[in-house]
This record gives sequence, structure tokens and C-alpha cells, in this order.
Amino acid sequence: MTARSVALILAISLVFAGCAPVSQPPVADPPLAAGFSRIYFYRTTFSIGSESGLFGNVARPSLSLDGKTVAETPAGSVIFCDVLPGRHEVAVRANQRYTLDLAAKPDRTHYVKLDWGMGGLTGQGHVTEVAASVGSQDIEGRPRL
Repeated sequence: MTARSVALILAISLVFAGCAPVSQPPVADPPLAAGFSRIYFYRTTFSIGSESGLFGNVARPSLSLDGKTVAETPAGSVIFCDVLPGRHEVAVRANQRYTLDLAAKPDRTHYVKLDWGMGGLTGQGHVTEVAASVGSQDIEGRPRL
């Protein structure tokens, strides 16, 4: 089997699987299937002055896409899902629910930044779509879940 055949099989399986948890960072993420959209979700924290703030890192808020749970999101995590173009609801929940309505465009990659930290005694979050130039740099070299 050629490398191209393996890549094609992997891409097709990701489309059917929806989201692709990967235990180690791949050499390169599989190509996006024609007509689909890819959404990268990546987690930071914003408490105690930096991404590595202790209290924000303890939380593992749950990420869902269109009402279906995708994964828990530990600090520094990266997850991607290949979806059909159109409107999708991204939600992150721990003590509260934070949402983003994302308009996925065909053959395009979107980046959603999940900021999480502590405010008082409860977790606080922000879910924001960021520019591809920012998101692609933010996830570079980070392991995938």
C-alpha cells in the first residue's frame, strides 16, 4: 500500500469518525477531504497571569460540538474535527457553559481557542474563533489528544 493510499484511508476514516483524537503529534495532520471543513480546538488557561497558571490547569472542561461530547480539554490540548460546512455550536462546560456559533466554510480550516482559568472560586472560560494565522502558530508542535 502506498503512502498516498494510507493517507486517503485515514482521511476517509476521520470524516466518518468526525473528531480525531490522536495520542502523539503526527508528522502532519491528514489532508482535509474536499468539501469539508476542519476545526481545530485548542486549550489555554488565562488565570494567575499566564497560560501555565496552576488553577486554570487543574480544570478539564468538557468540549462538545453540536451537542455531542468530543473530549475533556486539559491545558495545552489540541483536538480537531472534520465537519460538513454550515453552522456548528461549540460548547465548553465545567461549572458554566460557554458557547460559540461557528460558520464552517467548505475547504477551510477554522481555529477555536478555549481559554480557561479561575475566577474567584469557580472556573471561567472564553470560546473564541481566531484567525488562521494566529491559530496555526498557536497549535504548532502541540500534541493532539
